[in-house]
Amino acid sequence: MSGAGTRHSARRLAAGAVVVAIAGVAASATVDADRDRVPPASARALPTSSVGSSFVGQRGASGGTSTGCGPASAATVAGVDAKVARDIYANELHGGETRADVAHVTGSRALLTALAGGGREAVYAAVHAIVYAPQWHVVRLRVLRAGRVLADVGGPYVIAPVSGALRWRGRTVGTYVMSVQDDVGYVKLASRFIGARVDIYENGSFLMGTLRPAPSAVSTGETVLRGGVTYRADVLTARAFPEGTLRVALLSRTPPRAVATTSCHAVRLAAWGTLAMHIATLFRPLGAHYQSLVEVLRRATGGLAYVRTGSEPLAGGAGPARIPARGTVSYGGRSWSV
Repeated sequence: MSGAGTRHSARRLAAGAVVVAIAGVAASATVDADRDRVPPASARALPTSSVGSSFVGQRGASGGTSTGCGPASAATVAGVDAKVARDIYANELHGGETRADVAHVTGSRALLTALAGGGREAVYAAVHAIVYAPQWHVVRLRVLRAGRVLADVGGPYVIAPVSGALRWRGRTVGTYVMSVQDDVGYVKLASRFIGARVDIYENGSFLMGTLRPAPSAVSTGETVLRGGVTYRADVLTARAFPEGTLRVALLSRTPPRAVATTSCHAVRLAAWGTLAMHIATLFRPLGAHYQSLVEVLRRATGGLAYVRTGSEPLAGGAGPARIPARGTVSYGGRSWSV
């Protein structure tokens, strides 16, 4: 992995860290149960932990009955993990950091003037400066003119490339392919954020990951046994740099058998709660990161999140007047499961 990639991954992991609660402080988050593609929580810690974190989902078609989830419980939990893994990947393609770095590339006067009138050495120097700028997070940048590669700087194994035209004074002087994340960085980010195992495959062969020994091949719904632990696989498709595809295997622990006796709605809700607890352990110290915790949970779940001590709001705004430890709460014209 390139130096730029290492720097970027470390920054992203630090920025993504958070903690849920300490004595006397309760954190609660709401998840709309109608959003079937809810985000992540591995089955690693089902059922609910005791630190005062709760998730909420609106009652409706997605669950709320007393029927046991049965064999679907593993897929329900894994679906939560897979949603978050997809969101993390989508952020590498379209997130704010990516948009900012695209602007750095397309707005680089040194690069544009080099393409318009300079030679290959000037283009390479401009590309190198962009990739290794300490305040930016480009891990690889390839620049072409008339389809010919003039410079390609960065690490060898890169994920989620974005591309576009380079224009100078009204005319197109070249094109670029850029990424803000490498394969190692994505594996670290997804596995640490979700708490599941992540393996990447290229051209049918294992490339890198966290479950060892890695399966030679894996498909969605397949179970994998390692070290006495059973995992359920969900396989996502990602773009390789500069082209081609990668298969990202997300391997979530299957839940305990007792979980299968509860409804799929309850399983999904508990999975979200487990995710919140896992994310919370990443923020230290907790007291300095209440608002960051709320923001991360809201992005991950698409729902609501609050941190309170008693009735005093600490982060997330006012919210419902009272949030029970479990059950339902009405807020904003909707009914939420806690």
